[in-house]
Amino acid sequence: MKRFLHLFLLPLALNSQISLPIDFENNQIENHDFVHFNGGSGYVVYNPQIDNDNPSEYVGVIIRDGGDIWAGSYIELDDYLDFSENTTINMRVLSPHPGLLVKFKIEGDQGEFPSEPATERDAFTTKTNEWEILSWDFSGEPPNTYRKLVLMFDFGNIGDGTLDSTFYFDDIFQSDPSNGLSQMDLPVTFEDSSVYYVLTDFGGNGPSTILETIDGNYARVEKNSNAESWAGVTIGTAAGFLNDIPVSETETKMYVHVYVSGTDEIGIPIRLKIEDSNNPSHSVETDSYTTVSGQWETIEFDFSNQAAGTAELNFDYIFDLASLFFNFGNIGNEDVVYYFDNVSFGYPLSTQNKLPKTFRIYPNPSSDYIFIDNNHDIDVSIFDLNGKKVFINKMDDRLNISSLDKGMYIIMLDDGTNLTIEKIIKN
Repeated sequence: MKRFLHLFLLPLALNSQISLPIDFENNQIENHDFVHFNGGSGYVVYNPQIDNDNPSEYVGVIIRDGGDIWAGSYIELDDYLDFSENTTINMRVLSPHPGLLVKFKIEGDQGEFPSEPATERDAFTTKTNEWEILSWDFSGEPPNTYRKLVLMFDFGNIGDGTLDSTFYFDDIFQSDPSNGLSQMDLPVTFEDSSVYYVLTDFGGNGPSTILETIDGNYARVEKNSNAESWAGVTIGTAAGFLNDIPVSETETKMYVHVYVSGTDEIGIPIRLKIEDSNNPSHSVETDSYTTVSGQWETIEFDFSNQAAGTAELNFDYIFDLASLFFNFGNIGNEDVVYYFDNVSFGYPLSTQNKLPKTFRIYPNPSSDYIFIDNNHDIDVSIFDLNGKKVFINKMDDRLNISSLDKGMYIIMLDDGTNLTIEKIIKN
């Protein structure tokens, strides 16, 4: 049965300056400031859930009803965005479901919508009908370029106008999430506490997270079924590495440690692309393939052997940005998870076999207890989708998760010999 929504829209008022931060109070944004497109409609409404996470009286809402999979709405700012210091755009979101892709696109003012230039980032909801803050990192984007904030909730699906296609949002603001940490650089081990480690999904890839485990830190990547065939993850932000990748006529290889879980298939294509963060047309891509399943392996990427249909390696170019595309050219699968670590240039780093056999975890989703089919003492860690550890404990045969907020999490079970890392949903 469809659940339809009745909204109480706010009256029109005098125009005011539209700039970040946006909180929808004091008539900062009015209904006519939203521009609807392709089946999405945006409005200013009363906050349907006033609580400690969001005590605001007014918020924005976008309702998706038919149209296209990219349906949404946009707001045009009076001034251009500046990412020279505050590199990330944040937004408070209330979603009916976790795991939905929210695409945040920013556009310039050249031509009619969709305008140029333009760039976009992806984030995923993690909670059910609870306010949370999502973030999109626009590091390296030029000033005096972008003015339109384009919001596309549940990207990849067509809305039906019900509560399941209704998304509330508030408090759009910029910040510097690095907190003074150093920019990422090669080799990438995810182990240096002085470095700001971050992953940037694109093409519907994700959610990708960096996990901190007792065996070391590494990245976890999903390519879901709604993702583009070219979906991938950038290692770092759009600003790239601190130093250029030292590609030369004698040094053309990079190495990545990879582990694939959820399938026995081998020969899975992985593409690595390096480019100039200031000029994306200066790039080179190369492919490699998995050779084992269920264990770590070192994957070699040689840029002197470019991928078919892509540009040859040009030694005159600067390369300072790297992106990985798992199962490139194919449809994603939520049951298959990719892990990677130790990204290096010129020589491979040592690998460790951190992910052996798995336990069975059930039920999933769950509102109170999770059970496992193993009678040994197990250390349990639970992470949110930003990689923050939110729970740590020991269990025998079941785990009480009733105290967790509703949403999606990553759970890690370790009995000293076997290790399982899976996605769970608390409902």
